Amino acid sequence: MTKKQVWNKKEEILNEADKMVLQADIFAFESRYEDANSYYDKALAIVPGNADVWAFKGITLEGGLGRQEEALKCWETAKRLDHDIADAVDMTKDEEEELNIDGLDLTGVSDSCKEKIRKLMLQNKESKTGQKK
Repeated sequence: MTKKQVWNKKEEILNEADKMVLQADIFAFESRYEDANSYYDKALAIVPGNADVWAFKGITLEGGLGRQEEALKCWETAKRLDHDIADAVDMTKDEEEELNIDGLDLTGVSDSCKEKIRKLMLQNKESKTGQKK
């Protein structure tokens, strides 16, 4: 196999993972969280080192399905893979800490992902304090 053929095959595989993530996002938007979770799993089978996909899966598990323990495992994986995501989804930060992801370098993270992370952080902060801000 030539280098070009290898590169084309790799590109095909990555495009397939992108399709899986897009479909998962659509399902999540439609509140079809089990389907979304399934498609995130399919994408992760292709690109297990993609921290964004692990974060999206965690958001879906927590916010859509109420499966916090599984969500925490996803966030731990995302945090291990990407330090910026670790800062954004760190569930152990001090309760008094300011809710702010604007200072993080989230280059390459879509605005919708940033908004999901922001909502997740706010939800976590509210659950720790027992009140809405």
